[in-house]
Amino acid sequence: MKNILINGTTDPGKRRKENQDAFIARQLWNSDNALVAVIDGVGGYTGGEKAAAIAKESIAQYMEHPKGDTLTMLREALIYANNRIVEERKKDQLISEMCCVLTAVVADAAKQQVYYAHVGDTRLYRYRNGLLQKLTKDHSFVGIREDAGEMTEQEAMSHPQRNQILREVGSTLHRLDDEDFMDYGSEALLPGDQLLLCSDGLTDMITSRQITTILGTTQALPHKVNSLVALANEMGGNDNITVVLLKRKAPAKKQVTVTAPAIQAHDAKPHSQATQAAQEETQSAEVIQPVRSTFRRNIYIAGITVAVLAGMGWFMAPPRPIDVAPPRILPIDSIKTAGAAVRVNNTAVPGPVEEKTDTLKISTSKSWNYIRQYADSVGRTLVILPADKNKTRFAAITINERSAKPGDTILLKNLRLAQFETGFSVQVPVMLKTDNLSFENIKYPFQNLVKADSSHPSLLIMHNIKR
Repeated sequence: MKNILINGTTDPGKRRKENQDAFIARQLWNSDNALVAVIDGVGGYTGGEKAAAIAKESIAQYMEHPKGDTLTMLREALIYANNRIVEERKKDQLISEMCCVLTAVVADAAKQQVYYAHVGDTRLYRYRNGLLQKLTKDHSFVGIREDAGEMTEQEAMSHPQRNQILREVGSTLHRLDDEDFMDYGSEALLPGDQLLLCSDGLTDMITSRQITTILGTTQALPHKVNSLVALANEMGGNDNITVVLLKRKAPAKKQVTVTAPAIQAHDAKPHSQATQAAQEETQSAEVIQPVRSTFRRNIYIAGITVAVLAGMGWFMAPPRPIDVAPPRILPIDSIKTAGAAVRVNNTAVPGPVEEKTDTLKISTSKSWNYIRQYADSVGRTLVILPADKNKTRFAAITINERSAKPGDTILLKNLRLAQFETGFSVQVPVMLKTDNLSFENIKYPFQNLVKADSSHPSLLIMHNIKR
């Protein structure tokens, strides 16, 4: 007997002729397990459809037989898919930029767990007891702001940059311990839970409330899947639409037959007594109701009185002095740079503060490739802060062999780093040019871990520091 029900479909939508989406919806290992995934070939690049197909085949193949921890195995499957796409890109110049985004899930009914791995802006939701919860976070500039509450769902759905992703599968080789590649984890899967995996072709068209309404119906899974796709097409169908639904079956309720005992004549009240009892209950209710109404009315009147008196007190009270905040001056160990290139400099100078900024909080060092994607998407000053103010003894940004080659010139633009012990950990001999780069409370703005040699006698050259 199957403990998990699954169904999925993909549709090209109303505006596109090709469909670069793919999905997996299959039983895995036994009746208690299922493998589901939604894969979206990145639009605008030749070969997006092929990248999605490679990812689908690779994940299904890798997960064919159980071997070890389920979540680790699922993560390895994504690494396998990613690296296969990278290798295929090298074989044909026409598909040299193909990649995809995806969300893959293994559901285990016996362990009451769902394991997921995720890259990009496809999504995983869980529907339970009338509530829809988003379990994954979008790797896009707009998605990050929406998840942080800085943007409403409607604003995110109509934002012109909503499809600019920050992570993808297949653009570069990855290892299992690359922290900036995928998100992964596990969540509870209880009887009656539904899981929805979908591409952005669905969530760019319909709201979470509309999704909740459809999932809350008593329709079978295939009808719900088709209803979601049909509604997305009705709302415009601007992109390929892929939907996969999974439901953990609730245990069948046992039917219990209860036989009512026969009522003896001496147990029954005479009709007159029963009528009298009902009348007493009615009278009691009639007495209680006015008392409750009077109580509520008194509370209401008291509340109004307090509000009026408080208002009078506010008007009669003498005005408070207005606190005027002093002008903001950057701390003594801040530097503001612009122009050509910089290196470690402990000289402190005050600098101007940008008004229009976006903030990114990090808990560990991030690669320059990772930060650059955010900075390019923001289009204005990006403030980078530690996620935990008590854990700051690490370099905010690492420039290593994956970010640049020896001798490269890197432009550090529109960045403000604050509260870290080290700003940049530079691990390759490169030249750093800056434009609107600043440090606040940074002990070591640049930490040079590369020794100069004859071919690269000067790693970083100070130039044009604003004072």
